[in-house]
Amino acid sequence: MILFNGLGHLNIVVDDISLAIDFYKDLFSAKPKQFFPHFKNIGFSKAAGFLTDPQHIDVSIAFLEIPNTGVFLELMEYHSPVGKTNFERKKTNDIGGIGHICLKVKKIDEAFDYIKKNNGTTLINNSPEYKPYKIDKITAENFIFFDEEYEKDKNLKEKTCQIVGNIKYFYFIDKYSIQWEFEEGHNDIGND
Repeated sequence: MILFNGLGHLNIVVDDISLAIDFYKDLFSAKPKQFFPHFKNIGFSKAAGFLTDPQHIDVSIAFLEIPNTGVFLELMEYHSPVGKTNFERKKTNDIGGIGHICLKVKKIDEAFDYIKKNNGTTLINNSPEYKPYKIDKITAENFIFFDEEYEKDKNLKEKTCQIVGNIKYFYFIDKYSIQWEFEEGHNDIGND
């Protein structure tokens, strides 16, 4: 059994680490915490899968923290070897890879307006009708808890319906092809 101890970080490989740091500082008010310029470390390179000539791996690494989330971004610019620079925009229903990363926000309509105006982001749908939408009301028959005790608890099922019915969210993609979700109104379900 694996004994997890928490979320470490989200890795994003970028083409220019200075610009990427500025981008996430602007987008998320992310706070730079550590910087490893032109990091050349054989153990690091081998653990990353570069077993042939690990001494030639040259990467700059920056860690930034997104305030009030406990989420750290690990930005990496590989100076050598440089990886593929083309990527396809992932659609919401495409299989494989991470679908999106969700951050809880307050004042979602203001967050939406901010993201919509940001030059480094694209909304998942460019229609003028796209905005944060609230999930329609659900009933206890719409879902099950895997935990049998939770499933039998009618009050918890009803509370969950109320929580889900208050969730409002939207998706956007940043300039590094990372799909994000901003979500408002979601509380932990079944963790009383």
